[in-house]
Amino acid sequence: MIAAAMLAISSGVSPSFAAAQSTGDPKAIVQGFYDALEETMKQGDELGFDGRYKKLEPVIHDTFDVPVMAKIAVGAEWTNLKADEKSKLLETFDRYMVTTYAARFKTDKGLKFEVGEVKQPKEDRTLVETKLIRAHGDPVALNYLFRPDANGSWKIIDVYLSGAISEMARMRSDFSATVTGGGAEALIAALEKKIVDIKKSPDQ
Repeated sequence: MIAAAMLAISSGVSPSFAAAQSTGDPKAIVQGFYDALEETMKQGDELGFDGRYKKLEPVIHDTFDVPVMAKIAVGAEWTNLKADEKSKLLETFDRYMVTTYAARFKTDKGLKFEVGEVKQPKEDRTLVETKLIRAHGDPVALNYLFRPDANGSWKIIDVYLSGAISEMARMRSDFSATVTGGGAEALIAALEKKIVDIKKSPDQ
């Protein structure tokens, strides 16, 4: 854990997040991810969009299995793509994910995170239940589905809003017509536009 903390300091990742990652426990990983989001929001105005992006990028890479999520989001068409198309699409999808978090968690408005129960729907799956507690409004259930990556480390592969609405299913529905009609190039262009639009939104 000391080595993890030293690496965290050199990379800009908070020591608490690195310590959580070192445990390999999905619940601790989610708590570490939320700690990093809270820290980023508290520094949000000072960091600006680019600073938040830089701070959250390694956190997201260590928490989410981005390549697997990209494949799930694209769906069956992924197998029809060429190697260079997959590489370009994955790079763009990765930037889209980090941009979304850097924009969504930009300032501290009293949002709190509560990590709850851990369930195991299948032998190689773990579900961590959480709630987003807003300063005004009802709590929002947000659950994270984990599975081991190629190295055996637990990584998030899907997020369920309100406890049941799959973010990957939503993305696949959103991307399906674009990639089927125009292939990887069309989807990359659509994601690039989404990135630009997110960065153009107020206070970015």
